[in-house]
Amino acid sequence: MSVEATGNTRSVVTPTTICEILVERAGADPDVFLGNEHLSLTELQIDSLAVLELQAVIVERFGVEIPDEAVTMTVSEIAAVVNENL
Repeated sequence: MSVEATGNTRSVVTPTTICEILVERAGADPDVFLGNEHLSLTELQIDSLAVLELQAVIVERFGVEIPDEAVTMTVSEIAAVVNENL
């Protein structure tokens, strides 16, 4: 898991973490993320079921809920939402 430790006890969730979850738990093709950081999950053809799985994993691992609109967000935007709510 790509979670970087900071100077305090708080962890930082990276876009790589989000991609890994989508690949490992939702079956997304890892190649779709390469060079496409500016595209939303919808534009990357990540379906709503994969987003539901992502939401469940984020709640389980980090105790943070991501919005239902996550399908219209980029991986970086989702990571930012998680980090803002840690």
